This record gives sequence, structure tokens and C-alpha cells, in this order.
Amino acid sequence: MIPLARLAWGLAALIRVRKFARLQGLEVSQTRKLAADCLCSGAQPVEALIWRSVFSSPARHPLPARAAGTLLSRLGSPDEHRLLADKLATAELLSGAGLATPSLLDTVPRGGSIDPTTSTWATKGRLFIKPRHGSAARGTMAIDSLAGGVWRIDGDRFLVGPEMLKSLVMGAAVSDSLLVQGRLDTAVELADLTTAGPAPVLRLNMARHPGRAAFLHSALLTIDVPGEHRRHFIRGQLRAPIDPSSGRVKSGVWFLHPADRYTRLPWSEIPLAGRCLPGFHEAVAMVLLAMELVPNLPLVNWDLILSPQGPVILEGNTAGDWILTNFAAVSGLQTVPLEPILQEWALQAGCGA
Repeated sequence: MIPLARLAWGLAALIRVRKFARLQGLEVSQTRKLAADCLCSGAQPVEALIWRSVFSSPARHPLPARAAGTLLSRLGSPDEHRLLADKLATAELLSGAGLATPSLLDTVPRGGSIDPTTSTWATKGRLFIKPRHGSAARGTMAIDSLAGGVWRIDGDRFLVGPEMLKSLVMGAAVSDSLLVQGRLDTAVELADLTTAGPAPVLRLNMARHPGRAAFLHSALLTIDVPGEHRRHFIRGQLRAPIDPSSGRVKSGVWFLHPADRYTRLPWSEIPLAGRCLPGFHEAVAMVLLAMELVPNLPLVNWDLILSPQGPVILEGNTAGDWILTNFAAVSGLQTVPLEPILQEWALQAGCGA
């Protein structure tokens, strides 16, 4: 079966590379190199291209998303992996420890529906919907409830009425239950980084050796690009590494132009590099406490909003994207390499080195 699986991947990889190269307008030499990277590493075309374009070593993606999910899910406590995969259970755990999480306004059961006339939906305000289980912003919706019984979805200029809202929410609830939360504002010091969109997200990557205390491995700030879908890995977001000692933002990277380094936002010329994140050290202290609640996990990527009231923890991911986990290494800002730590956990789990 192994040779057959490898043959099947070879065929699938070449088909995907050809389609991806056509969409991205890659030259023949680039396409050939990308095909070799995908065949040898098992990476999808988009992640293989970004890794080679952004990281200097190794040239080929060492741990693509599928492999990372398989490996990381087997390291540490299965119960703690399951707990953080459940966003409702995670919020309850964090809130019980006195850590700030988004306000929960309602839940929509899997396969369920909503009544747009109830106060949650009809009251003018800003909502955020996300699946109870999931990652990478799949299935999320930012909803603005406006006067007159209409709603705006994900900042779109077109407004929807009650029946369309109901249909959209029902569609999102087909495969998972939904959490309906109040949408968070960003701190005043970061307000100029948004363009009527979601607040910038601070990601704190926390790691630990087996049986030892957790520590901050790296940090980055993610800013949505106006006019682009936020889930588009190449075009959707600009990402800037954070100096873990000072909390200062460094030059950003937009995967659409991976060789460029942005000291200012390319769409507005607003300064980015050099600003100090408000509440950064408080956020680090919060996730260190959160890591004490899950003491048997090697690596957790915590997402937070730096709100006017202080940092708020959105969620923790135990099998995050390897590109974003190691993103700060591009600027030499990760505290330690992760590979030796994962090897320790793999040996402990009997997975081998």
C-alpha cells in the first residue's frame, strides 16, 4: 500500500501544482521547482511555495500541514488536545482561571437554526460566529447588525435580510455547532492598523520541554489586508514578527510579495515597524497561566486580541501551521529552535526521533 500511496500522491501533486502554477502565473522553472518540492516533502503547492520564498533553511518545507497535524496531535496528552480543540470548553477553562475570553451571546446547535428577531441578532451591534471545533478561521463570520433589520456579513457592501441571515447561519451550522460572540475592538494604539475590519490578532507560540514550565517561543501580529479574503493564505493577511523581549513590532511580510519587508502598511503607508504593542507583556503572562492549565502539551499557538480593556484570549491551537509557528525565525526572533523539543516529546511518546 505504501508504494501505491506514494504513486497516488505523485499524480495528485503534479495535478495540483499545474493548477496552482496557472492561477499564480508561475514561470516554467518555478513550476518545476515547486513540483519537486511538493513531491519530496508532501506539502501542498501553496505552503511549499511560501516556505521556499520566505525561509532560507531548509529550502523544502520540513513539516507540511498534514504531517504537522499528525505528529503534533500524537505528542502530549490526548485529553488536553481534545480540550483545546473544543472552543467552548477552552473558554470555560480559561474563564474559570480568571483569564479574559470573548463574551458568549448564544450557541447554535449543529444542524440548528436561529430566530433573527431575538435580541442577540436584532440588537444593533457587532457579532462574531465561529465553529465550536475548527481552525484557520474556517466557518467564521463577522456580522454587523444594523438598524432596520438588515445585516452586513464579513464587511461586504451588500446587506442581507432576515431570511438570508438565517440561511447563512444554518449553512455554517451544518457540520458543527456555532458559538456566537461579541466582536472585540482593538486597543486605541492599534486602531489605525484596521480598515473597518477585524482587529489585528496577536499569536503567541508557547512551548515546553517534557515535565518543565512553558515559555514564549515566538510572537507575531496578523493584520487583514483590505479587499482580500482573510482566509487566503497568500493574499489575505500581512504578518509581522514581534520582539519577544520588548513587544515591539518588526517589519511585516505579505506572502504575495515574500521578498519585501514592510515597515509601513503597503495600502495606507501607516507606520508598522517599531511600534510597541500595548499589553504585550500582560498577554504573555496570561498565556503562561493558560499553559499551566494544560501542563502536558509541547506546543500551543494562542490567539489574542489586544482590546481597550486588555488582552483577550480567543483560542489555543495544538497543531498550528508550521510556517506561522516558525515565522519569527525569518527575523531571528524565535527564542529557541522547536525541533529538539519535539524530538524529546516524540521519544517520550515512543514515536522515535
